[in-house]
Amino acid sequence: MGYVVRRLTPVECERLQGFPDDWTKIDDGTPDTPRYKALGNSMAVPVMRWIGERIQMVDDLMRESGESV
Repeated sequence: MGYVVRRLTPVECERLQGFPDDWTKIDDGTPDTPRYKALGNSMAVPVMRWIGERIQMVDDLMRESGESV
């Protein structure tokens, strides 16, 4: 028996990327294809935040210890 995998909706993709619901919905007539494309070209907001915080943490530690990059 074969299984069919359901395609994620644009709203589900937005949630996985860390965006608010309907973030890519410009107006009521916005088709799904450009929304999927926009989401596919984006970066996950929580991941980018985490990376930025870690870079800041390392920078702060290096400044405290007097090391230079």
